[in-house]
Amino acid sequence: MSRLSRPSSPASAAERLAWERRYAQQRKDALLTLILGGISIAALLWYYAHQQILLYGDAVAHINIARRVLDNRSWLSSFFQLGTVWLPLPHILMLPFVWNKVLWMSGIAGAVASMAAYVLGALGIFRLVSARAPRSAAYLACGIYALNPNLLYMQTTAMNEPLYLAFFIWAIVYFDEWLRGTSKQRDDEPGSRPPERALEGCGIALAGGAATRYDGWFFGAIMGVLVLGAFVRWWRKTPDAGRRRAMAKSLAEFLLLNALVPVFWLAYNHRVSGRAMDWANGPYSAKAIAERTTARGAAPYPGKDHFVTAGLYFVKAAKLNVGAGHWGDLLFALAAAGTAIAIWRFGRYWIWLLLWIPLLFYALSIAYGSVPIFIPTWWPFSYYNVRYGLELLPVFAVFTALSVAFLAELASRPRKQAVVWSVLALIVAASYLSCYANVPITLKEAQVNARGRTILEEALARFLVGLPPATTLLMYQGEYVGALQQAGIPLRHAISEVNHPDWEWALLDPARQADIIIACKGDPVWMSAKEHHEELTELFAITVPGQTKCVIYRPTQPRGESKNPPKQ
Repeated sequence: MSRLSRPSSPASAAERLAWERRYAQQRKDALLTLILGGISIAALLWYYAHQQILLYGDAVAHINIARRVLDNRSWLSSFFQLGTVWLPLPHILMLPFVWNKVLWMSGIAGAVASMAAYVLGALGIFRLVSARAPRSAAYLACGIYALNPNLLYMQTTAMNEPLYLAFFIWAIVYFDEWLRGTSKQRDDEPGSRPPERALEGCGIALAGGAATRYDGWFFGAIMGVLVLGAFVRWWRKTPDAGRRRAMAKSLAEFLLLNALVPVFWLAYNHRVSGRAMDWANGPYSAKAIAERTTARGAAPYPGKDHFVTAGLYFVKAAKLNVGAGHWGDLLFALAAAGTAIAIWRFGRYWIWLLLWIPLLFYALSIAYGSVPIFIPTWWPFSYYNVRYGLELLPVFAVFTALSVAFLAELASRPRKQAVVWSVLALIVAASYLSCYANVPITLKEAQVNARGRTILEEALARFLVGLPPATTLLMYQGEYVGALQQAGIPLRHAISEVNHPDWEWALLDPARQADIIIACKGDPVWMSAKEHHEELTELFAITVPGQTKCVIYRPTQPRGESKNPPKQ
């Protein structure tokens, strides 16, 4: 928000009144920001106290990807420790915090960016709605977004959904401001800024989203087409050469930012793995994971190669993220009614329809991109990627508020309008309470999928804590890196698949390269240990239901001693 300065004494009464209104609104916005920050911190304290911010295996992986940029066996390879599948921005934003051992081990290092994104996303919802609807509707939409139980949990973790939502929302906010700015004949009104600044802001937000999730690539392509179309129309009706030059410069920056992230990521993948499309079809891609985890002869997951079914599963996941049972259906009905109103009053509200783009992206991803969603109420009655439904939370927030604002508009008397707003507030409160009564589904998903993994990691961590500080480990970090995090073992002490060529040498001769070998069934270390079993001594094995068996070895002959000592 821009800083306001009081107008000088010659200012007209109208200017003073406009300044006072802007100043009062800024104070309200500051108070709203403080409230949102307080809610975010309170949620973090609650879930941290209950040891729930590291339940997601992906959250543990995100934090440790960031950690290994700073904590690895060779500082020359730090830049290439960001991986090739997950996009890099969330890990880069963790770097100022993850170096601290306490913040790393606790998981708080991964929550900071998510918490900031939560606050910014809620403010973006308020700003988007207040530009075209009454402020009462804007506050309601902000409340629906900010108080959602599943978002409140996710913003305490290292998961990247809250961060992407903030970029997604603000890209639409800036696009809306740019369109409204270009529709004006003059842009030198008091307190206003040139519309090209909004276009640049849209480009920055799109680049941030594209560096956070692949949803952002899809959304950025759509926005690029929309911006180019709007620019051509504006150019034809604007004769001012100075404004044309300024806007053309901002458009070039917008397009460059929109293309920069995908180009960089393709080049980065090619440099690290030798394959530019490693994120899409490499061994750690969604496609490869789906192939490994699907039993031979098993039925395809729901929505596979079926666009409509895929869309229905995504919508159902979105409903479960806002309410249990029929409460989610009710909020979806209100959002659908608000969408119908936006289509009816297309000229005023069409920009908000962009909030539905995640439905198209995820329907395509589920149907044709090997990205399944399993929900507990439909076959196969399980939990997997249910959190993706949060991507439609802005739809529930904005269009539910719009439908109620429309009903309040029809009620001519203030008392009837108050009743309408109160009824909706009660519906939202009941829906969110139903989430807590049944455990927020994103938390439930994390709990269900973390049971075996956390038990195994805790057992490994108890062993690792007792090792001498200089112990060199050989282990595959793709599965149970959380054990190192819990034990506080520096990642540079572990030879893993991200350390080249140490990893290859260690697999060829584990007894000579490591003091402790941790082999989990099916991983490369397991295969190496089987090939060199005569040189290794098994210390103990860890077996947890639903998890692969892990065996801890040490070299039969201590490192540094010759296998064939000279004869006396």
